Amino acid sequence: MEEIDRIVFSFPLFKDYREKERFLKVVGLLVSHQITFEKAAQLLGIKLEELSFLLDKLGVEYSFLDEEEAELEIEEIRRVREELKREGRL
Repeated sequence: MEEIDRIVFSFPLFKDYREKERFLKVVGLLVSHQITFEKAAQLLGIKLEELSFLLDKLGVEYSFLDEEEAELEIEEIRRVREELKREGRL
C-alpha cells in the first residue's frame, strides 16, 4: 500500500491527495468500461472537453468502443459502402 500512496501522492494533477486518488479511480473505471465518459466527467466535476484534454495530455488511451464493438462497426461500414457502390451512390 505504501507504493500506491507514493504514486498517488506524486501524481502531478490536483493538490489534495483525495482529489488525486478520486481522479485515478475514476480513470480506472473509465478505461475498464465500468462507467461512461459522461459519468466520469460528472464524478470528477469537470466538463467533457476538460476530461478529454486531460486524458489526451496524460496519454491515456480511451475508446468509446471495446475491440469487439469496433470490429462490428468496421464491418457495418464496409457493408454499407458496398451497398452504396452497388446502387451507384458512391
